Amino acid sequence: MKKVNYFLSAIFCLAVVTMTSCSDDNDLADCHECHIAQEMSDGSEMMWEISNSSGGEDFCGSELATVEDPAYMHTVTDTLTCTMGTHLLPPGEYGEANGYEIHCEDHGDHDDDD
Repeated sequence: MKKVNYFLSAIFCLAVVTMTSCSDDNDLADCHECHIAQEMSDGSEMMWEISNSSGGEDFCGSELATVEDPAYMHTVTDTLTCTMGTHLLPPGEYGEANGYEIHCEDHGDHDDDD
Protein backbone atom coordinates (compact mmCIF):
# COMPACT_ATOMS: atom_id res chain seq x y z
CA MET A 1 0.00 0.00 0.00
CA LYS A 2 2.94 2.33 0.70
CA LYS A 3 4.23 1.82 -2.83
CA VAL A 4 0.88 2.96 -4.28
CA ASN A 5 0.88 6.08 -2.07
CA TYR A 6 4.46 6.96 -3.12
CA PHE A 7 3.58 6.37 -6.76
CA LEU A 8 0.46 8.56 -6.59
CA SER A 9 2.40 11.25 -4.71
CA ALA A 10 5.12 11.21 -7.38
CA ILE A 11 2.54 11.47 -10.18
CA PHE A 12 0.81 14.37 -8.42
CA CYS A 13 4.10 16.24 -7.88
CA LEU A 14 5.12 15.70 -11.48
CA ALA A 15 1.76 17.01 -12.71
CA VAL A 16 2.00 20.13 -10.52
CA VAL A 17 5.57 20.85 -11.64
CA THR A 18 4.67 20.36 -15.30
CA MET A 19 1.64 22.67 -15.12
CA THR A 20 3.48 25.44 -13.31
CA SER A 21 6.70 25.36 -15.34
CA CYS A 22 5.30 25.38 -18.87
CA SER A 23 5.30 28.69 -20.67
CA ASP A 24 3.70 29.80 -23.90
CA ASP A 25 5.98 28.96 -26.84
CA ASN A 26 4.77 32.14 -28.55
CA ASP A 27 6.60 34.25 -25.96
CA LEU A 28 9.85 33.84 -27.92
CA ALA A 29 8.19 34.97 -31.14
CA ASP A 30 7.33 38.26 -29.45
CA CYS A 31 10.93 38.99 -28.44
CA HIS A 32 13.36 41.04 -30.47
CA GLU A 33 16.83 42.49 -30.18
CA CYS A 34 16.85 46.28 -30.22
CA HIS A 35 19.40 48.95 -30.99
CA ILE A 36 19.81 52.70 -30.99
CA ALA A 37 20.26 53.99 -34.53
CA GLN A 38 21.33 57.28 -36.03
CA GLU A 39 21.20 57.96 -39.75
CA MET A 40 24.33 59.63 -41.04
CA SER A 41 24.46 62.34 -43.73
CA ASP A 42 25.82 59.83 -46.27
CA GLY A 43 22.76 57.59 -45.82
CA SER A 44 24.54 55.00 -43.68
CA GLU A 45 23.30 54.12 -40.23
CA MET A 46 25.23 53.86 -36.98
CA MET A 47 23.88 51.21 -34.58
CA TRP A 48 24.50 50.58 -30.90
CA GLU A 49 23.08 47.38 -29.38
CA ILE A 50 21.06 47.90 -26.18
CA SER A 51 20.09 45.63 -23.30
CA ASN A 52 16.69 45.05 -21.73
CA SER A 53 15.93 45.91 -18.10
CA SER A 54 17.35 42.55 -16.97
CA GLY A 55 20.57 42.98 -18.95
CA GLY A 56 19.59 40.52 -21.69
CA GLU A 57 19.53 41.02 -25.45
CA ASP A 58 15.84 40.43 -26.19
CA PHE A 59 12.98 42.79 -25.41
CA CYS A 60 9.66 40.97 -24.92
CA GLY A 61 6.00 41.69 -24.29
CA SER A 62 5.16 45.03 -22.69
CA GLU A 63 8.83 46.00 -22.50
CA LEU A 64 9.11 45.56 -26.27
CA ALA A 65 5.99 47.69 -26.81
CA THR A 66 7.45 50.41 -24.56
CA VAL A 67 10.78 50.46 -26.38
CA GLU A 68 9.07 50.64 -29.79
CA ASP A 69 7.01 53.69 -28.75
CA PRO A 70 8.30 56.77 -30.64
CA ALA A 71 8.27 58.78 -27.38
CA TYR A 72 10.55 56.27 -25.61
CA MET A 73 13.97 57.47 -24.46
CA HIS A 74 16.52 54.74 -23.70
CA THR A 75 18.94 55.39 -20.83
CA VAL A 76 22.52 54.40 -21.59
CA THR A 77 24.59 54.06 -18.41
CA ASP A 78 27.90 52.91 -19.95
CA THR A 79 29.61 54.07 -23.12
CA LEU A 80 28.48 51.89 -26.04
CA THR A 81 30.54 51.06 -29.13
CA CYS A 82 28.74 50.95 -32.47
CA THR A 83 28.39 47.66 -34.29
CA MET A 84 31.11 48.78 -36.72
CA GLY A 85 33.43 49.23 -33.72
CA THR A 86 34.45 52.82 -34.44
CA HIS A 87 31.94 55.24 -32.90
CA LEU A 88 31.22 55.63 -29.20
CA LEU A 89 27.88 56.58 -27.65
CA PRO A 90 28.35 58.20 -24.23
CA PRO A 91 25.96 57.66 -21.31
CA GLY A 92 22.71 59.61 -21.64
CA GLU A 93 19.14 59.48 -22.90
CA TYR A 94 18.56 58.49 -26.53
CA GLY A 95 15.42 58.48 -28.65
CA GLU A 96 13.57 60.34 -31.38
CA ALA A 97 13.46 63.51 -29.28
CA ASN A 98 17.21 63.99 -29.76
CA GLY A 99 17.79 62.57 -33.25
CA TYR A 100 18.15 58.86 -32.53
CA GLU A 101 15.76 56.00 -33.23
CA ILE A 102 15.18 52.75 -31.38
CA HIS A 103 14.86 49.85 -33.83
CA CYS A 104 13.59 46.44 -32.75
CA GLU A 105 13.53 43.69 -35.28
CA ASP A 106 13.77 39.97 -35.68
CA HIS A 107 17.36 39.08 -36.57
CA GLY A 108 16.48 35.48 -37.44
CA ASP A 109 17.35 34.26 -33.93
CA HIS A 110 13.86 32.85 -33.37
CA ASP A 111 11.79 30.55 -35.52
CA ASP A 112 8.45 32.31 -36.11
CA ASP A 113 6.94 29.33 -37.95
CA ASP A 114 5.92 27.58 -34.71
